[in-house]
Amino acid sequence: MAFWEAWRFKKAPAQPADPAMQAIAEAIAGNLASLGLYVDSRSYGRSFFEIKASTSPKLITTPDGTQASGIALLLAGAYEPPSLVFEQINSLQPGLGRAMVEAVIAGAKAWPDVFRRLRVNDLSPRLPDGRRWWEHVADAHPEFDWVITHEEPFDSAR
Repeated sequence: MAFWEAWRFKKAPAQPADPAMQAIAEAIAGNLASLGLYVDSRSYGRSFFEIKASTSPKLITTPDGTQASGIALLLAGAYEPPSLVFEQINSLQPGLGRAMVEAVIAGAKAWPDVFRRLRVNDLSPRLPDGRRWWEHVADAHPEFDWVITHEEPFDSAR
């Protein structure tokens, strides 16, 4: 054996995804695909999934984007507590944002004991009632523990 081979780091074999996480990811991906979106779902070890869905085959999910509607999620089973994180969402079509969120929530409900916590950084503007969009979503789904952080929407300083 050559000297450098003795010191080479060996990659650990990939761990299969947790079956409940896999089932939730598949349910969410299927629900998003049923909306006519392009979907990419990837497992990162046993406890993490990343799901992107978009009206564009380039999977564009940029908030405030003008090219496509989309959503990006992180299913984080290793977080304490396990959390489903809405990382990005953008909708250019009225009602599609709500439909994407409802598709995700329906998938999470497939295994209700896995994710109780849903997290989102709310960039939406205040609505006429003074509240933001995600606050209304959270009220419609009290079965989850919501963590909603707020930032001012893009271009709000103009």
